[in-house]
Amino acid sequence: MGREITNSAAAANQKQQSTTSYTVEQLVAVNPYNPDILPDLENYVNEQVSTQTYSLNANLCLLRLYQVEPDRMSTKIVARILIKALMAIPAPDFSLCLFLIPERVQMEEQFKTLIVLSHYLETARFRQFWDEAAKSRHILEVVPGFEQAIQAYAVHVLSLTYQKVASP
Repeated sequence: MGREITNSAAAANQKQQSTTSYTVEQLVAVNPYNPDILPDLENYVNEQVSTQTYSLNANLCLLRLYQVEPDRMSTKIVARILIKALMAIPAPDFSLCLFLIPERVQMEEQFKTLIVLSHYLETARFRQFWDEAAKSRHILEVVPGFEQAIQAYAVHVLSLTYQKVASP
C-alpha cells in the first residue's frame, strides 16, 4: 500500500513536471482560450523583447484572451506587442493585432502614436516616420532592435523602388 502512494506521488510529480515543460507555442496550440495561460503569454512577450524574437501566434492569442478578460489587460504588454508587430512590416501583423485591441485602448496616446507610425511606414513616408519616432523615443526604446528593423524595411522599399535608374 505504501508503494502505491509513492508511485502515485511520483506519477503526479512527473505529470506536473511535464505540464510545466510545455513551451508557450504548445500551450497556445493546445488550449488558446484558457485564461490560466495569460501570465505565461505576458512573460513570453517580455522574453520576445529581451531575446529579440517574435511570435505572432502567441501575441494574437494573448490579445484574444485580453478581449475575454479585459480587466487583466496590461497596456504595457499590448504596446510591446504592437511595437514588435510594427517591426515585422511589411507583414500585416500590426493590423492583425490592432483589430484585437479595444477602441478605448487605441485612443490612449501611446497607441495613437504607434498607429500614426504604422501609417507613415505603410505609405513610405520615412522622413515623417523618423521625426515622429524621435518624439516618441520613450515608447519605442523599450524594444531593442526597433530602429534596425525599420531601417531594413526602408532599405527594402527603396531598393524595390529604385531597381532601375535611367542613366543620363
